[in-house]
Amino acid sequence: MDVKKLIQSLGFQPKENTDGIFIKKYQNNYCLEIDFKNQIFDFGGKIKIGEKSTQNITKPEDWVVLECVNRLLEKGYKPENITLEKVYPAGHGTSGRLDICVTRDDGSEYLLIECKTYGKEFDKAFTKLNKDGGQLFTYFKFSNKADVIMLYASELKGKEIVYRNEIVKIEEDYRNGDVKDFYDKWNKLPKNNGVFDSWVNPYNFESRALKINDLVEIKQEDSSFIFNSFLEILRHNVVSDKPNAFNKIFTLFLCKIYDEKSKEGTDEELDFQWLEGKDDDVSFQLRLTDLYKNGMEEFLEKQVTDFSDDDLDSKYASLFAGDENLKALLRKDIARLRLEKNNEFAIKEVYDNKSFKENAKVVKEVVKLLEKFKIRYTQKQQYLSDFFELLLTTGLKQESGQFFTPVPIAQFVIKSLPIDKLVEEKLLAGKKDELLPFVIDYAAGSGHFLTESMHEIQRLILKTDPKKLKTEAKSFIEVSKIRHFDWALQYVYGIEKDYRLVKVGKVGCYLHGDGLANVIHSDGLANFKHKEYKNKLNITQPDFPKENQQFEVLVSNPPYSVSAFKNSAREYYREGDFDLYDKLTDNSSEIECLFIERTKQLLKYGGVAGIILPSSILSNTGIYSKSREIILENFEIIGIAELGSNTFMATGTNTVTLFLRRRNNYDSINLKIAVEKFFTNHLEVTLNGVEKPISKYINHVWENISFEDYISLLKKEPNNVITQHEIYKEYQKKIKSKNDKEFWTKLLETEKEKLFYFILAYPQKVVLVKSGEKDAEKRFLGYEFSNRRGSEGIHPIQRGKNIEDCTQLFDADIFDNPTKASTYIYKAFAGDYDFPIDEAMQNNVSRHDLVDMMTFDRVEFEKNISLSVKKKVKIESKFDLVKIGQIASTQYGFTDKATDQGETRYLRITDLNDDGSINLNNEAKYINPSDETKTQFLLENNDIVIARSGSVGKSAIYKSEKYDKMIFASYLIRLKADENKILPDYLFNFTKTQMYWNQVDANSVAVTQPNLNAEKIKEFQIPLPPIDIQQKIVSEIEVLEAKEKKAKEEVEKLKFNISSSMVNLKFKEINLGSISDFKNGLNYSRNSLGELINIVGVGDFQNRFSPDVASLEKIQIDGNLSDDYLLKTNDILVVRSNGSANLVGRFLFIDNLKTKTSFSGFTIRIRVENENINSKFLCHYLKTDFVRNKIITDSSGSNIKSLNQTLLSNIKIPLPPLSEQQKIVSEIEKIEEKIKVLETEISEIPKQKEAVLKKYL
Repeated sequence: MDVKKLIQSLGFQPKENTDGIFIKKYQNNYCLEIDFKNQIFDFGGKIKIGEKSTQNITKPEDWVVLECVNRLLEKGYKPENITLEKVYPAGHGTSGRLDICVTRDDGSEYLLIECKTYGKEFDKAFTKLNKDGGQLFTYFKFSNKADVIMLYASELKGKEIVYRNEIVKIEEDYRNGDVKDFYDKWNKLPKNNGVFDSWVNPYNFESRALKINDLVEIKQEDSSFIFNSFLEILRHNVVSDKPNAFNKIFTLFLCKIYDEKSKEGTDEELDFQWLEGKDDDVSFQLRLTDLYKNGMEEFLEKQVTDFSDDDLDSKYASLFAGDENLKALLRKDIARLRLEKNNEFAIKEVYDNKSFKENAKVVKEVVKLLEKFKIRYTQKQQYLSDFFELLLTTGLKQESGQFFTPVPIAQFVIKSLPIDKLVEEKLLAGKKDELLPFVIDYAAGSGHFLTESMHEIQRLILKTDPKKLKTEAKSFIEVSKIRHFDWALQYVYGIEKDYRLVKVGKVGCYLHGDGLANVIHSDGLANFKHKEYKNKLNITQPDFPKENQQFEVLVSNPPYSVSAFKNSAREYYREGDFDLYDKLTDNSSEIECLFIERTKQLLKYGGVAGIILPSSILSNTGIYSKSREIILENFEIIGIAELGSNTFMATGTNTVTLFLRRRNNYDSINLKIAVEKFFTNHLEVTLNGVEKPISKYINHVWENISFEDYISLLKKEPNNVITQHEIYKEYQKKIKSKNDKEFWTKLLETEKEKLFYFILAYPQKVVLVKSGEKDAEKRFLGYEFSNRRGSEGIHPIQRGKNIEDCTQLFDADIFDNPTKASTYIYKAFAGDYDFPIDEAMQNNVSRHDLVDMMTFDRVEFEKNISLSVKKKVKIESKFDLVKIGQIASTQYGFTDKATDQGETRYLRITDLNDDGSINLNNEAKYINPSDETKTQFLLENNDIVIARSGSVGKSAIYKSEKYDKMIFASYLIRLKADENKILPDYLFNFTKTQMYWNQVDANSVAVTQPNLNAEKIKEFQIPLPPIDIQQKIVSEIEVLEAKEKKAKEEVEKLKFNISSSMVNLKFKEINLGSISDFKNGLNYSRNSLGELINIVGVGDFQNRFSPDVASLEKIQIDGNLSDDYLLKTNDILVVRSNGSANLVGRFLFIDNLKTKTSFSGFTIRIRVENENINSKFLCHYLKTDFVRNKIITDSSGSNIKSLNQTLLSNIKIPLPPLSEQQKIVSEIEKIEEKIKVLETEISEIPKQKEAVLKKYL
């Protein structure tokens, strides 16, 4: 720094008749001098440094002190009240030196200043101040007298001096306790004005009032800082009623939101702030009270009872006409009545002046904590949302059946609904005032469903191209892209009975960036003509007067199990409002059942819902059965999500989320009439889109009886088949009746009811989502809750990521992502149940026929819906179904110890190929059987074998002309077809169909692993066409098999060509180790909950050149993963160890990685470190039989048990020029393209075979 320019800027002049001395005069001819020759400051005699008034210039910081003293003197502080390098007694000596101490005239300290050079030194000190108070807090505590402490720096920039001051204004209770107590009580929000500013007089700290443009946006670190500071304020002020305190902070937020909204676009001072030097506790809280009153009216349409100064002036001016003293006295007394009681800001209990002051101190601290931050945004502010979640999950007491929905669950529900399609349909229709779907949450609580629905719709609006829309919709979209969420006032409704939560929900909407939804303070079950309802909620339907039918989307988490709610709710709803009302007693608690009926009442036909309910809704009896009737009659059940106890913070209740689509009322009305008709005329017709519905019901429920048998029951003349049936016997046993007439009336009513609900349910498939248990559930949810101090609330399970990155529930950006659970429900709404379930979702997502989830074979038909689905297999064919046991015999295989050599091949499960052939290239095993064993267990032509363990259900057919003699092992079951009834090849081809595999899935018993027994297989059903039809099926399939065989042979020939291109390469050879770096793979635990990455395992090597990246297993790892364990494009992997020697020494080329991927501990990574090597060429060479044979030789045996880096390092590699390597690779890639086409052709053959069977059957 050029100090000469600095002092000139300060106004110092050369002193007459001296050399190198500069001087500046202040008030009363007080002077400061700078002696450059002797490097001394002379502070003029009155400013003291210890006993002296001069100071040696030794360091850059000394010039900052000089500039600060100059600023103090110019401001009007007296030199005799300024002390430099002040020391305090401390222990056996003295403290460090305080740069500047400014005292009052009586000698007591007023202002303490610590000076630092501008930049790094100042930043370092400021960090220390924020961390623990630093040296400045220690200096203050020596006397506890100062009113202001300051960290100060300045520098010359161009011709101007710039300064920075961070100021802590001392509150009275900062004086109590030690440095740590002071730091804990401090709000960690230093001021940057109030001492040297133009509007401030000496000894009168006055921070400039904030205006709307002074507010700062909340940053990531601020949300937890504000939250933890709020907790600290409560702690050091001994606030015991935490739920009340958290409730009051929402009131303060309401005040701040209104203040920001009302001052938007103005230059007015904000009211939500403590005005230093101006405010006292009364003026401050009166200002807050006015904000609260206005905010309640603006946002919640509530008139708050209050009496302001303006009310006094306007109503009672005549009382004090001209008497200002009387007016002031009245104002003071009215203020006491307004404030000295438990009011809207009573964080601590207030009942007199003393308690008012105690509470006022807390309110002041909270306001000072919040005042500088901007909390009203037109778009989502993630960090403010995070803060709201912290407040909600840790502070607000949840009661009366409430449990707040975590944001990720609200997002999951919304992403499961076809909101994008609804928005698109509405916009394309372009109908005025119906440009978006109407959304409602009838138990809005904290508002998460509202805010997340609004964010999703706004996101869709932003993506919409207005060009293809009609004029009305086009202009709507153009405006909505600029004015986010303005549309919500028309299209989004929330209802909440708890006033406290209405306020929270409204504040939540603003804190999430969208405060315009209709949040109505009322009961979500109120009569639609109730005075508190408005707009869309006031409408009812002429044909169905209990119904509103105005909303396309309903999302909610209504209260459940609220004791004796009926009588207290009579002002809102009564008998005529709900069909279920009469099922309630005065002590009933099943309020959730009414919310189910309210869902029916609110939704338009075709409208969709996602509702969170207790699991008991699916199985309890009584009013719950009636609720299920409402669901089944009025909705399609699209999906059910069963979420475990870790999902919600404050409840141990297991929940289900029902995803529903509203039916037309007349669907069930007309079906009921049709079922009644059938019980009279006994004629079977198509009903509810179901062909032969009665036959399907009989097959599903009664099984093994004919249509005629069933009709004998309906005619009250049951034949022998019926009277011997278990269901009929149960009817006889359990139906309580006085006579035959009553018995038959009850029986037929039950059958009628079962048939009605069966036909309703039959066409429906349900997507079932389960979150799993313990750690698996955490991984699925992607979040967990913490009560640990300083870390309260909801957190992602992986450090450094957000929940959206971790969760398997939904994708924040798109609706269609097969690795997320919401996708399966979303696609089911569009009728798509057939696309494969991604490997990552297989433990969490399944699909079931709704009829399989219900129980129709009991007398007590409660319409229960079970989530533990025992799948009933439906086989539809125009031919009779027979059991396999009727057309084939079964036999278990032979148990023996197999060896590498012997007389007879021993056929094991691992020898069966997927296509039903026997693998002759596998490591064959042999036994030496006795003649008796051969007689019993030797396979004969056309025998079929089925795996009963491991690869359960896998089958092969033995052809004596193709295979050597074989004895089948004990984990195989032999099927020997009765060729008079069924062709073996037809039976074998049946074992490749979905009909067969559905029965395998339904009948596999899992203990440690799934298994199947012969008795179960004998019960499998198979369509049995005449032999000539069977022959046609077999012949057509043989044509396909010939085509498949030809394609496979062509593939083998092309693969041989690839190997051939690598043989006889006459080039110089080098060791693999000389051109590569090796790294053994990652050993990991599946119980880790850290970062999610892909892992290449041994299973990814089979018959591939490169891994299928999309199907790689995902694992979580704790801590940071070293770069050595991350794969890069052009790396090569090799299996170093495996139970199957056949896999050891297999190589894999790494290509096209897009996400973080590692490799398992059973593999070794090879990374080429020579620019003259083409990695693809190298991998192709390593995959040749020549290299494999060399590895086998070097490992001293016919089988490789394990491979190490030394063996790898010694492999010889021929090294053609790089151009030649590239040429070879290019030729190989051309061959691989041909192979790819053939393999696609081969992969289609099984589908074509299935199509042949479907065509005939």
